[in-house]
Amino acid sequence: MIGQRRLLARLGERALEGDVAHAYELSGPRSIGKRTVAIRLAQTLLCTTEPRIAGGCGTCLACRKVEHFTHPDVRLVTRLIDLDKDSDKKFIAIEQIREMQQDLALRPLEGSWRVVIIDDAADLSEHAEVALLKTLEEPPIHAVLLLLTPTPARLLETIRSRLVPLPLRLVPTAEIAEGLGKRFGAEGRRHAAAGAGRPGLAIALASDEAARKARRLLEAEFYKLVGSGLTDRFGWAVDLAESERDPQKRNDAIESRLVGWSELARDAAVAAHAAERALRPDRARESTALAKAVGQRELVDLALSLDRWRRDVVESNVNARMLLELLVLRLPYAAAFAGAAA
Repeated sequence: MIGQRRLLARLGERALEGDVAHAYELSGPRSIGKRTVAIRLAQTLLCTTEPRIAGGCGTCLACRKVEHFTHPDVRLVTRLIDLDKDSDKKFIAIEQIREMQQDLALRPLEGSWRVVIIDDAADLSEHAEVALLKTLEEPPIHAVLLLLTPTPARLLETIRSRLVPLPLRLVPTAEIAEGLGKRFGAEGRRHAAAGAGRPGLAIALASDEAARKARRLLEAEFYKLVGSGLTDRFGWAVDLAESERDPQKRNDAIESRLVGWSELARDAAVAAHAAERALRPDRARESTALAKAVGQRELVDLALSLDRWRRDVVESNVNARMLLELLVLRLPYAAAFAGAAA
């Protein structure tokens, strides 16, 4: 686990003593490590190696089962996204919560606890939330529920009031670099800054060429739009708004652009003053060109607007097409990027 050391130490010590709450809220940005923390807590509770250690040994059969979600006392509840068969699965359905409740009513099969991980809890349907509330009000003595979400404000307040909050924080770049160095060597460390405090993203960039390619494509898309006229920009907005039948997938595609493009605007804004601290140093040439074409104040305002729109996409039912059309109107124009390849 990269980061969250103090939280993990405190949580692990209590778990080893059996001093755990029946329900936790793990919140924080995407790729911060929420699911990893949940898995480590489950391994702490179910590890069979003696003496037990915080986070589990990671090598015993129980720990390996937990890691792969094959342990009979661990259940992962997440949104089903096979929309070809059932268009209602854009939420975690009440049937999934009822199946989970039937599991929790039984005594543990191999350990002393039954652990449920709900990821992302903000995807619970209205009926599923109401059903879950009944379990949170009267949880079985052997139950530990872990609700993971980057948007805790979307949960019912009656649910949040019954959860112990565990907010995960952005991780310092130096700590991410140290973790990447241990896993991937010196080559992996150079992706630490690109993670922008999110170890999961840094690990993906260091280990997966497909993730790096996808990142480069979204960067090129930004610069192409900056060099495009309004007709092409509005065409892009319509295409992206209608690109997915699944609203969550569409919102994820929009969010990934808003996050990345905010970083590109930020890098351009500080290019003349702190280029060595760029979040995307591989784009130093483009950042410098954009900084020459657009005023620093406008770039700062753009970065802040992109981040605000990201929150709108994540936390509310914003009209995707309207937001994207507003975005292309706010994007600056830079002739230096006209004709840029996507």
